[in-house]
Amino acid sequence: MSPTVPQSDTLTARALDLLAPLQLLLMSLLALPGTLLTHPLLIFHPKSFQSAWFGTLWRKLGPQMALSPEQTPYISGLFGRAKGTVLELGPGSGDQMRHFVQVVQGGRVSRVVGAEPNAVLHEQLGRNARGIGLDPRRGGYVVLEAGAEPASLIPALHRAGLYTSESGDEGVFDTVICVKSMCSAPQDQMVQICTTIQTLLKPGGEFLFFEHVANDRDYITMLWAWLLGWVWPIAMGNCHLNGRVDKVVGQIGGWDSVDVRNTREFRGWNVFRYVVGVCRK
Repeated sequence: MSPTVPQSDTLTARALDLLAPLQLLLMSLLALPGTLLTHPLLIFHPKSFQSAWFGTLWRKLGPQMALSPEQTPYISGLFGRAKGTVLELGPGSGDQMRHFVQVVQGGRVSRVVGAEPNAVLHEQLGRNARGIGLDPRRGGYVVLEAGAEPASLIPALHRAGLYTSESGDEGVFDTVICVKSMCSAPQDQMVQICTTIQTLLKPGGEFLFFEHVANDRDYITMLWAWLLGWVWPIAMGNCHLNGRVDKVVGQIGGWDSVDVRNTREFRGWNVFRYVVGVCRK
């Protein structure tokens, strides 16, 4: 028989979880003055300034979040499944790169293409790739300035010579992986994004993801996420709290198998509902 959790403990845990996004927003606001000092002219170019702002924040926050003891086993397990030629969507500054070490050194992964739309993070991404033996200068790691949406990703792959109309018939990647990056993709394009990922995969290839998605179980949390949604994308690099990759990936069909599960830490009220997905073409 499992022990009964006191109601007070449950309420405390719930309150702390609801407050967690405010802590991240505060960190983002603290990164704003430094961005204004180092990139003052970008204030006249809102999109570029937002990228620089998030880059300032993520250089500090990214490494911290990548070391989460609760999330690391899930993420490491996904990277351990990667094989062949890999497309990583939204690698940021490469803070999760360490999970590639085993499959790279073991010869399971031969090349990684990182599609990262924020060019501010590319330099650090390249350094982290070299650190695990995927040297961009030798083609082991290819950095693309592109998001996950087809209008951005497909032209970038074309320009890099990695995808042509002929190669589209059988796909070009053995693995597509993303970790906490689909939240920044346009959620109204998620059907097109998941369909494109499926097209890019070779037969037998896998789409692997660890993402936070919308809480669809608790009305208080849903209301709180909606309220936060008015400012969250601006301060957090276009991240959204209403992610829906978990719903869409199973709706598009065409997969040999789909396995999407909540992480065991999900308690029903969490603002960040994390899911682990393995979809095989």
